[in-house]
Amino acid sequence: MRGVFVTFVGLIVGMSARSQEPPAYQLWAFGDAPHPAFKDLLLEMPAVQEELELTPAQKRALEETRTRLMAKARQAIRGTTDRQKMQAAREAVLKELMPALLAKLEPGQRERLDQIQLQSQGPFAFGGSRNLRLDLGGPSVAARLKLGDDQIERVKAIDGEGESEIARAAAVPIVLDPKAGAPTLESIRKLVEASEFQAVKRKARADARKAWASAIERIEQVLTEDQRKAYREMLGAAFDLSKMRSSDDEAEEDVQMVAAVLNIGGGGGQRADPDFDAKVARPAYTTTHPRVLFDEAHDNFHTADGRYRPFAQLIASDGYAVIPNKEKFSQGLLAKGDVLIIANALGAAGMGAPGASDSAFTAAECDAVRDWVRAGGSLLLVTDHAPFGSAAESLAGRFGVDMSKGYTSDPRNSEGGETSLVFTRENHLLGDHPITSGRDDSERIRRIQTFTGQSLKGPAGGVAILKLGETATDEGPDGKPASAAGRAQGMAFAFGEGRVVVMGEAAELSAQLVGAEKFGMNVPGLDNRQMALNIMHWLSGLLEPRAAARKAE
Repeated sequence: MRGVFVTFVGLIVGMSARSQEPPAYQLWAFGDAPHPAFKDLLLEMPAVQEELELTPAQKRALEETRTRLMAKARQAIRGTTDRQKMQAAREAVLKELMPALLAKLEPGQRERLDQIQLQSQGPFAFGGSRNLRLDLGGPSVAARLKLGDDQIERVKAIDGEGESEIARAAAVPIVLDPKAGAPTLESIRKLVEASEFQAVKRKARADARKAWASAIERIEQVLTEDQRKAYREMLGAAFDLSKMRSSDDEAEEDVQMVAAVLNIGGGGGQRADPDFDAKVARPAYTTTHPRVLFDEAHDNFHTADGRYRPFAQLIASDGYAVIPNKEKFSQGLLAKGDVLIIANALGAAGMGAPGASDSAFTAAECDAVRDWVRAGGSLLLVTDHAPFGSAAESLAGRFGVDMSKGYTSDPRNSEGGETSLVFTRENHLLGDHPITSGRDDSERIRRIQTFTGQSLKGPAGGVAILKLGETATDEGPDGKPASAAGRAQGMAFAFGEGRVVVMGEAAELSAQLVGAEKFGMNVPGLDNRQMALNIMHWLSGLLEPRAAARKAE
């Protein structure tokens, strides 16, 4: 569910950043905007379970069925490197999943689930097979209503128009006081709590629902009288779609969405986990404190006081002196630090803004960082999927690092989605390096998960600490797939007198929430937290003392 939610949030934030003036975000909740509403995901929602009156035994049976078939999917792709065969195997299991889940329901429950799905989809239900999974639960609405070819084309056109109309209507303008200075999370919180903002939001919600109703009305005009009657019967009694929220704190959701549009730390549906335990029982530094410059001068999506707050708190607890940096890079500035951290810099404010994929750094800044590292500095460069890879490409190139700049997937070595990659001792995708070994067995890395990123290729002599498997593929900025075998999602190497770690995915070193769901260092069963510490220990020379590792550029 995390993948679906993050993709949708990223889409609406990008749309608002590109097209709205003044800046705005779009309402996205169930009932405000149409959703694909896959039945297997609906069955996980408490509000739907309550509406269906699922028994405890049914809930257990659904979970056991889902777990069994997901294990079957992993088994089906084990031992093959043929991507088409793997995709076919996964689709076969998905087609098996829905009937298996529905078999656990009573007839009346299946009928009500179908009604909730259709109500959630709204005009989406008439848009055809944009996604394979829309049709896995049974015949399409067009087939069930026996629409003719001309009707199908007409309702698809109305559906497309309706989506645009709903998106425009659901936009909530963000009106800022130009005299109030740069916005902060606190000022955003006051903004969304204001009666003026709430009034605008209520109007946007009402307008979105009117646009939704208008699209359905126009679609119904294409139907015959019998088809209209059948469609309305298929919808059943109205269900309160607003119950299907990812969070009970709507005000906090507003804060996060507004912050995302303004590119203020903590927004985007993704926010720092306030309950993450950043305490380090055995701090690495108790008398000396390596100085860490944390970049915040390049429209960074991740900052020390924003989405990367758990990381910053963790290394501070380990004894590092964290210094937020809001200045452009120069030799004088860099001399103030021992380690430089850059996390998801952008060429413009906002992921979807024009120019976001442009270089985040000037040529002079790139040269300054290169020369500083060569002379003994240490760099942690974290740069994610598009547009972040393109924004950091010029700096990475100074160190001989190639970035795919798109999205990397691997159906064999993933969990919770093909771009959510898993690196373990068992699948041999953890590289042999002090970062993965730690100071002793308690710090040894055994399992790392990433949460949608790009691939990397480092310079000669570099070590892939997160190696990509034979079945990994890249989808570049042009949308064309290419093999990512032999590349990496994490690299470490010496550079002159200094050290460099480049990570192709950012969430792995965060501890974030999307709704109530965790991703990053706060996910149980992962060693991401320890790897964050090990990376810093290697960069600061605690792991593998520099005299033993020094190499020529």
